[in-house]
Amino acid sequence: MGRKKLLTKKELFDATGELLRTEGIHGLHFKKLADELQVGRSTLYEYYRSKEDLLVAYLKEIMKEMNERIEQIPKDKRVNEKLKEFLFILLNHDEIHQVERMIRDIQTSDQELAAFYLKELSKEHQKTYSILIKWIETAKREKIWGDDVDSQLIADIIFHAILFPYKKSVGTEQMTRQLFQLLENGLLNTEKK
Repeated sequence: MGRKKLLTKKELFDATGELLRTEGIHGLHFKKLADELQVGRSTLYEYYRSKEDLLVAYLKEIMKEMNERIEQIPKDKRVNEKLKEFLFILLNHDEIHQVERMIRDIQTSDQELAAFYLKELSKEHQKTYSILIKWIETAKREKIWGDDVDSQLIADIIFHAILFPYKKSVGTEQMTRQLFQLLENGLLNTEKK
């Protein structure tokens, strides 16, 4: 039996994240989590009423942390540099996509629960996406970026870069640099022969 102790939010969320990565959403149970944290299950119920409440809190915390990092990007930076930093931060929070994918996987077994998770996550995503669109529009207005490509298409490419498995082989910094070079310069070889 586990001991009664106070848990920090970080301890609880770190253990939750680890269980999600190793066991998936179906393997996240208070019993396993309590064993991992070496506490009694009743201790976990003092923090969250259910696994669902814990998972929503965990997802919101990840999104909040990511949004805080985005908000810390210096306001005086050129907007294209802000967008590059945004991409780097997003790619460093790929656990958001992993958890979101797990939620989508449970739609077949519990559609109502999956819809609840996705609705909560969607609220946080929308905040992030709004910042992205605003900065893209600013880059166009300031003539840093051309206006011949739809802002939402650019935003979707950046926002969905989290899905690209390429990052695993080259790393976040390299992927950020290459993807941003592609966005800003395209693929056309402009060297004179």
